[in-house]
Amino acid sequence: MAHWLASERRGQAEGVISRFDPAYWTVNFPRPMMAAVTTTTPDALRVDAVFYRQDDLAGLIWEAEDRHDHPLLRYETDRDFRGCRLRFRWRSAGVLALDAVNGPVLTIEGRDAGGTRAPGMCGCGIMRAARRKMRW
Repeated sequence: MAHWLASERRGQAEGVISRFDPAYWTVNFPRPMMAAVTTTTPDALRVDAVFYRQDDLAGLIWEAEDRHDHPLLRYETDRDFRGCRLRFRWRSAGVLALDAVNGPVLTIEGRDAGGTRAPGMCGCGIMRAARRKMRW
């Protein structure tokens, strides 16, 4: 395979991804907790997490800015989430019900057009749960 240093796009394949494509979600968590996000179908994802402490926290993250791919290949940054609608089907095992007092919590937060944290906007789902295995 040939390699070269590129300063602009010339002949590379281009495509379109839909916003919130499951393949581009990530998961973040503290150690020793464990979590993984898997794309199960073109329109679905699965998060498996093992919580060891009562206050463990896992974050399911969609980033409006692609900071991981090469600058010439990353998706376009778009922080405008007006009219955005996300739907999650919650399934879990070994944790309190989603509507239970002191149960798991789903928090939606994001950043405004300037990149400043703005609670209440789409961007990142954060899950807090008990000491068991859980799937989103």
